[in-house]
Amino acid sequence: MKNLSGKTALITGASSGIGLAITQVLLVQQCRVIGIARDFSKADIQNELFESFNQDLTDLNKTSELIKKLIKDHNVDFFIHSAGSGLFGSIEQFSVKQIDQYIKSNLSSALVISHHIVPAMRKNKSGRIIFIGSESAINAGKKGTLYSSAKFGIRGLALALREDCSKDGINVSLINPGVVKTPFFDNQNFQPGGDTSNYITPQDIAETVLHILQSNPDIVLGEINISPRNKSITFKA
Repeated sequence: MKNLSGKTALITGASSGIGLAITQVLLVQQCRVIGIARDFSKADIQNELFESFNQDLTDLNKTSELIKKLIKDHNVDFFIHSAGSGLFGSIEQFSVKQIDQYIKSNLSSALVISHHIVPAMRKNKSGRIIFIGSESAINAGKKGTLYSSAKFGIRGLALALREDCSKDGINVSLINPGVVKTPFFDNQNFQPGGDTSNYITPQDIAETVLHILQSNPDIVLGEINISPRNKSITFKA
């Protein structure tokens, strides 16, 4: 398997859930990780190869400035966009401000970061970009207008970037997980069923990311859909 030592990964949403699991797996592989998240206070990552930056991705201008600085200071080999949150309900329940902030955090930030990352990777004629999407980008569900809109956007971004970048040595992959047992559900009124067959773990996604990063650079693992064997959801009291 390809050794990731000496490589640098930029990971959004690195403080918890899928992003944290990816961070931990890559650090084991001796990959340098630059983590971006709103708050790292609850993430206990003790590794000399890890550097964290607190950044609210809804502030697109500050996010842009941070990414420009990071690209100037580091040669970023991998960009993994894992940041995201869930907001569910009928469209009329959300204020205009909520819609604006949600799309900025879950979609626009990915576009802004890609805006800076892609030219840098083109210059190096190499790079890997992985977006963490969702099965909701394939089949939209009830009360998922905002969530599916953002995830369909991420899917469109990934598919289009792949076409744009394939001849520049840049591989773009998209992982669409089903239900993943993470703090994502802490503020939801539903959660995956208790049996392990009803959910994916963040480690499952992290191992898939590692597989992509260690694969032959001349092939593209384009779109990977990962689902639990069963799909039981329970509602909280």
